[in-house]
Amino acid sequence: MYIKPGPLAPCPKEFAPGSWASKSMGQWTLPLTMEAQREIYANQNPEDCSKAKYLVYHVVPNGVGAVIHVAGVALQIALDLQRVYVEASGTFLTDSPQCGDSRTLDSCYFLPFSKCKPTAAQLRDAPHLASTRGKEQSDKPVLTVMHDAIVEVRAQAPLRFLERLNQTDMDPRKWYYWWRAQAAAYMLRPNEATLKEIERRKKTMIAGPAPAPGCISVHVRHGDKGVEAQTFDDQVYDKTAAKLHGLDPDRFSDRLWVSTEDPSTISYFATNGTTAAGNKWQTGYIAGTPRKPDRNKANLAYMAEIGYYEEVLNALTNLDLALECDGFVGSIYSNWVRLIDEMRSTIRCKADAVFVDVVYDSPHAMDVNW
Repeated sequence: MYIKPGPLAPCPKEFAPGSWASKSMGQWTLPLTMEAQREIYANQNPEDCSKAKYLVYHVVPNGVGAVIHVAGVALQIALDLQRVYVEASGTFLTDSPQCGDSRTLDSCYFLPFSKCKPTAAQLRDAPHLASTRGKEQSDKPVLTVMHDAIVEVRAQAPLRFLERLNQTDMDPRKWYYWWRAQAAAYMLRPNEATLKEIERRKKTMIAGPAPAPGCISVHVRHGDKGVEAQTFDDQVYDKTAAKLHGLDPDRFSDRLWVSTEDPSTISYFATNGTTAAGNKWQTGYIAGTPRKPDRNKANLAYMAEIGYYEEVLNALTNLDLALECDGFVGSIYSNWVRLIDEMRSTIRCKADAVFVDVVYDSPHAMDVNW
């Protein structure tokens, strides 16, 4: 079960321009969230772009949650090196007619990560950064960060925050998870077109009751996740949600918001009114073209089959709706569950909400790496 880190910080009126707020905001964020968001924004938007140095990252094909988390480590390296983080053009998630020539996440789906961009010549001549330990290329205007450098620092937080983090009550072993939350909160700032499409989907694609105060978000990950980590049957999530509801029946309602790639999970929670575990839920979910219930098929193959734009927009719509809830259930093994946890704890100001994991009873034992 997740226990809030204390003390938390009160929810500010604004974090950074374009932060993904909602009408259902909480009251508390992770410590230093406002400072982190504003410092990231300042780093990414220097007054004089002609004097900026850059760190370029080529997105590696992966699930949407993993893409954001790995990119967040690249953003961390950029802050440590006092460089502007830039996403290289050609990201696979933008390979769709809807994105057209907008071939980066921050041109197709999100607000620009930076107002500054390196020149084509600088990009062409950029040397590779294979390790963050070397200083020999510090004078280069553009560096292309390699995966080895990302792995090298993935369990760390940016250097500029370490002294301030040390003054909080957070476990130093989880500072990097605090940073993942800050990076995700900055990157996931949907642009106007994406926000409009999310709202359209919320109006037309919700089946069952929409999220409301007191609801419980349940994210069930099956598919090929079993190749990377243990997966769990629907009854495990069902019983965990019931345990959360039982903690405070006045606070948590019998309304679930279920997000999953497996249509059999939707059938489990939404078809009969009473689940196999004997619980009665009012279950809401996104209706649409379901994935095939083939748990052995690779996630990337599913994404290509459905269409990358469709996958990303469905994911963002589900994320927005999940964050409307006040209780959260999932497996921290899932990158998407971590993303829900990170976003609710930062820009949705629900860091004091309860998250119950289907594996871990103690947050101190949780493995949240990547």
